Amino acid sequence: MILAWIAIRAKPHKRAEILSAVDDLILRMRGAAGCSTGRLLIDADDPNAFTVLSEWHSSSDAESFFRSGDYQAFRGVRILLRGEPLIVLDEVQARVTRSFTA
Repeated sequence: MILAWIAIRAKPHKRAEILSAVDDLILRMRGAAGCSTGRLLIDADDPNAFTVLSEWHSSSDAESFFRSGDYQAFRGVRILLRGEPLIVLDEVQARVTRSFTA
């Protein structure tokens, strides 16, 4: 499994526009071949800092999406950001799921 994350920081007055663009990106991402999930995380300390988190079956699936027109359309929002988006792909070898109860 590949865990991909995109770190972005919105200009404060452009936050609503970025959230709309990210919502569209996640819908496109979820429909892409090899994507099992996509989520938006908002930083608790900085409401203008976001992370788009997605899980992919393979690195080639993720890379294909990030080269696609669906992702390139999202890149057009760069003028609304404080800096360039950062994309990181992590290969996950194993996942352990546990339920913690008090």
